[in-house]
Amino acid sequence: MREIGSEFMMDSFKRGKNEYCYLTDYPKRYVLSGRTGLYLIAQELQVEGIDSVSLPAYCCGSMVAPFIEAGFSVSFYERYEITNSKAILIMDYFGFLKEETALFAGQCREAGLRVIVDATQTAFSRSRSYDSADYIVVSYRKWLDCLCAAVYSQNGFITQEYTKENTVYVDIWRNAAKKKKAYLETGNGDKQEFLDLYGKANYMLGEDYIGFKASDSEIERFENADSQYIREHRRSNATQLIDGLHGKLNLLFKSLSDEDCPLHVPVVLKQEWRTELRKSLIKNSIYCPCHWPVDEKYPHQKTRFHDEEMSLICDQRYTEDDMKNEIEEILKVIS
Repeated sequence: MREIGSEFMMDSFKRGKNEYCYLTDYPKRYVLSGRTGLYLIAQELQVEGIDSVSLPAYCCGSMVAPFIEAGFSVSFYERYEITNSKAILIMDYFGFLKEETALFAGQCREAGLRVIVDATQTAFSRSRSYDSADYIVVSYRKWLDCLCAAVYSQNGFITQEYTKENTVYVDIWRNAAKKKKAYLETGNGDKQEFLDLYGKANYMLGEDYIGFKASDSEIERFENADSQYIREHRRSNATQLIDGLHGKLNLLFKSLSDEDCPLHVPVVLKQEWRTELRKSLIKNSIYCPCHWPVDEKYPHQKTRFHDEEMSLICDQRYTEDDMKNEIEEILKVIS
């Protein structure tokens, strides 16, 4: 049975035309990661005298960390609430666009807040919320075999552009990706070896992400990814999962709009059931992440989704048969 999910191996995307190199015509900088991009935005805001930001309660600790490390006061909001912070971060989830998000971004802009749109989960979609953004940050690492992110600034950048690269992190991750490719395609090598390398690289990124630009080779990977192929396969796979599990599992999104490009297909179930289902899927080489474990190191506002969400795999690496297998293994547990 072939593996579904987990980190991307080397060269695991189709090359072609990327129609999503630019989400908007704002000035853009490439940086190492989404965290790097959020720290850059924090630096830009500090020049304007802004030192507070409000984040969605349902978010990842890696989104909180850059603002804390930049010395910001961080608060959290739920359900499209305008807060007293001077800046606000807005996002859609898992590649599914909501009209309410775009409307909320516009309301925040009209209220005088600096609006940051995190487009990481909508990287291959055109969202109307981008039009209301002062800043947009988008990371590509969870979409394809690519270690870079981009930051857009509506009025241009004030701070100096980053010039250094985190070559150690990139080299370790690339080594892991090569070893995974060899293991999956030929059976050669030790699985634990590349898993350990991925773990080492990801830990290193968490510890040392500030002030790094993206390498030219990683930018080249992103800019030459076939976006139509990515969108078509993710949409087709997600539709198959939604159709196969509708009425059997609590799906956060039950249909796709024309512009949606799913990162995952998120489901919600009680924590103990999620644990049981996830363990069963792992035994069958299906690796579905949970978004997100609460990071106690940073301020947070826990939601039910932190404990109950699980993300089904639907990306461009996989076929109709893979999705059928994923559905069948899920149904074995929940039926």
